[in-house]
Amino acid sequence: MNQTPQDMKSLQQDVRALRDEVRVKVHLAGMDIKDEWKKLEPQLDRAASSAAIVTGEMLADLKKRLTELRQRLQTH
Repeated sequence: MNQTPQDMKSLQQDVRALRDEVRVKVHLAGMDIKDEWKKLEPQLDRAASSAAIVTGEMLADLKKRLTELRQRLQTH
């Protein structure tokens, strides 16, 4: 999947926004959600610090996982 620079920038912005939203909600969540967040957060930090080598597929996967975690948070 070839992503344009604009697509990559949009994905990065989406991931950052989801990360921030989920981070706040995780603070109030149960331990199962917190454990999942502890696994996901380092990957987000690595992706943010090495954006030049992060692929669109990696960002799309992180966005999907964050969206799923956000949905789980809404049901708690």
